[in-house]
Amino acid sequence: MFKYAVVELSGRQYLIEPKKTFEVDFLGDKKTLECEKVLLISDDKGLNLGNPYLKQRLVFDVLETNKSKIRVATYKAKANTRKAKGQVRTVSKIRLQDKQS
Repeated sequence: MFKYAVVELSGRQYLIEPKKTFEVDFLGDKKTLECEKVLLISDDKGLNLGNPYLKQRLVFDVLETNKSKIRVATYKAKANTRKAKGQVRTVSKIRLQDKQS
């Protein structure tokens, strides 16, 4: 059982802890995800560093997919100007499978 791991998903690095959920960029309609790019694993014995990746693979469950809005608004009081920008981001919530933690 490890304490934490660092993996690379969609070009970004994430710190993974067992039994915790986290959001990543949209992964598609997959139910499970096998991550081959494991950079580091910390366990009771110490750190295992890859060169650049470890041979161990981690499997994640995709819990849900959501869309979240980001809105940025500016306002200038005396000029009475308003401007709003934003984007809709699609994210997937994933969690490490229990049998490997």
